Amino acid sequence: MNTFDEVEAFFASRRKLGIKQGLERLDYLLEKTNHPEMQLKAVHLAGTNGKGSTLTYMKEVLIESGYKVGSFVSPGLPTIRDHMMINHQTISEEEFIAVLNDLLPLIVEMDQMDKAPSEYEILMVMTFLYFSGQTDIVLIETCMGGKEDVTNRIKPMITIITTVDYDHMGFLGSSLAEIAVHKAGIIKKQVPVVVGDLPQEALEVVLQKANSVNAPVYQYKKDYLVKDWQWKAKTQQFTFVHHKEIPVEISMLGSHQADNAANALMAMQLLIDDGWAIEQHALQKGMKQAKIHNRLEMIREEPAILIDGAHNTSSIKKLTDTIQTYWKDKRIFILFSAFKDKEIAKMTELLSRNCDRLVVTTFDHPRALSADNIADSFEFYSNYKDALKEITERMRQDDCLIITGSLHFVEEVKKHIQN
Repeated sequence: MNTFDEVEAFFASRRKLGIKQGLERLDYLLEKTNHPEMQLKAVHLAGTNGKGSTLTYMKEVLIESGYKVGSFVSPGLPTIRDHMMINHQTISEEEFIAVLNDLLPLIVEMDQMDKAPSEYEILMVMTFLYFSGQTDIVLIETCMGGKEDVTNRIKPMITIITTVDYDHMGFLGSSLAEIAVHKAGIIKKQVPVVVGDLPQEALEVVLQKANSVNAPVYQYKKDYLVKDWQWKAKTQQFTFVHHKEIPVEISMLGSHQADNAANALMAMQLLIDDGWAIEQHALQKGMKQAKIHNRLEMIREEPAILIDGAHNTSSIKKLTDTIQTYWKDKRIFILFSAFKDKEIAKMTELLSRNCDRLVVTTFDHPRALSADNIADSFEFYSNYKDALKEITERMRQDDCLIITGSLHFVEEVKKHIQN
């Protein structure tokens, strides 16, 4: 392959293979490439929500401490290259093509053997190959679940389970206990696991798995916690407590970000205990400057337009809590779209109770919702551009528009607004 258009066409063709059960194709790829994943010093993150933010806090502190940090996130937006990054630099088109071309003969061989690897299996091996030899540490976020996820072939130094809630139920199960089995699948023998604020039903599953493989557990609100939280001049300030107290300031909005920050701080304390050089000034500076695209990101001011990638019921609930904390005195407009397999009724009901006007729309994606997926009582626009134009024309200077429901949707709308 010589151009990125060819790369995108190649991955579009792999997408048709869908999500494949089992990791035997990935194992074959890793064996034939001499197990690049074994050369990486990794932290592995799973969780329904909060993975990306927790990873970002860790990344910023580690970069500030002088380390070369590889990160793998899912989904990769705005382009497929954005899955993999070293420090703040996304893999270039040239590097991406070179790594893929090295793998192509093996992919063709597997296709002919009727073992065709999926899009994410190929991406994962490419990530391991790209990071090998040019990173000090890598932070790997699961794509979905954990136990059978393509990321679950690394040998991590630490695992983190941020949250367990309802999402991807068609794949992961309909109860919190069933979903927790998948998340707990990343826990490894004698590898410490940082466990966020989980519902009791999920926590029991995670603790049982950790106990069965002698993995030391560091549990939020038991082994570490946040106290003295306050919102002050566009930042959140709190004290992180483990064996000692550390004052922390973060710039990301939403009180749930203090939870994500605490999980990251606990994991970094474990790295410090293991000999990694992370000074307190680097820790505090990295935590404060950590920001993540598409999470309560302000893309226009006066009137304010924010985008937020909340894409399941629990993250929508956190968004509405944040609205009530920061913007309860403003007129709030919400433009919403999501994948049709999400809990649309619950999400729209939550949003409608916390805004002055909710408009539902759709976007260019095969999984995007349609008018058939929403209650008749909600306003629906078949073209989000028309909805956006109509809403913004009616807004006053001190109003606020929040665009939410799907990371893919908010990325598409952001691109449209910025162009």
